[in-house]
Amino acid sequence: MSLVLNKSETPSVPDATRARILKFAGEMGYQPHHPARMLRRARTMALACVVPDITNPFYPGLVRGVQSVAAPAGYDVLMFDTDGREEGEARAVSWLLQGRADGVVGTFFHLRVPQLSMLAGQSVPIVRLESRYKAAGDLPIDSVYIDNAEASAAMTRYLIERGHRRIAMILAEVGPSRQRALGYAAVMRAAGLVPDVVTDSRYSEESGARAMSEILARGRDRPTAVFCANDMLAIGAMVSARSAGLSVPDDIAIAGFDDIPAAKLLGLTTVRQPEFDLGALAARTLLERLQPGGLNSRGQSRELKFEVMTRSSA
Repeated sequence: MSLVLNKSETPSVPDATRARILKFAGEMGYQPHHPARMLRRARTMALACVVPDITNPFYPGLVRGVQSVAAPAGYDVLMFDTDGREEGEARAVSWLLQGRADGVVGTFFHLRVPQLSMLAGQSVPIVRLESRYKAAGDLPIDSVYIDNAEASAAMTRYLIERGHRRIAMILAEVGPSRQRALGYAAVMRAAGLVPDVVTDSRYSEESGARAMSEILARGRDRPTAVFCANDMLAIGAMVSARSAGLSVPDDIAIAGFDDIPAAKLLGLTTVRQPEFDLGALAARTLLERLQPGGLNSRGQSRELKFEVMTRSSA
């Protein structure tokens, strides 16, 4: 992409590809920023963390992990909250294109490699927090992840082993919900059970409460267990169930995903993904990229392990 943006003639790039790149750059309002290009020759000694919702307790833990590696190496950490929206992610990329940071750790729900390659083209390495393995590419864009589909499958198997046959899943519209839904549905079908998915807009308590209210409105046909795509959804679901006079887990079991600090306090059964370790691994990967010659190798995916945390809610 940098060839297209920085040169008027690019014979090695097909016309159709060049047109798509220029179209996206125009939509983002991108303009070549010559001072930023000059700054790329020097270090800002800052790393950026792009997150979709800083009020979700998962992400401060991720940022702390980045800081634990960045600070001893002399780097400050800047944070950009996109609100989980495509326009927010585009603004973050536009801001970073001005030479604000040496590397980026990002959770991107909407932007993909073609859009992020503008940063890579300015020698800004990127590490994405992903929901699954991503094949290596030619650009210095790396991934850290847990296997979200398998983690979701493990939680679904646990609920089935507890005797549940009617298990619903509450999802959000973006982010890792798709991979988490895949793991859940695969295990349900393998057990001869019917997947039951309810989707709301965001990974928030409000969305979880709305979705659970919809589930409870079924009356006697409601599921006996609800697996939520993150802990914020699960907390909202617990509030909604208890407000309806139900006992958790006696009347309805509830499980989540992430293992945020409140999960232990609430006795929430959940999937633990090590947000601190993910942030630290992402930062180490960036620092490796920032060493001489580090930008020359292909992108890579690095996996960490999840754990099913069994507590009183399911």
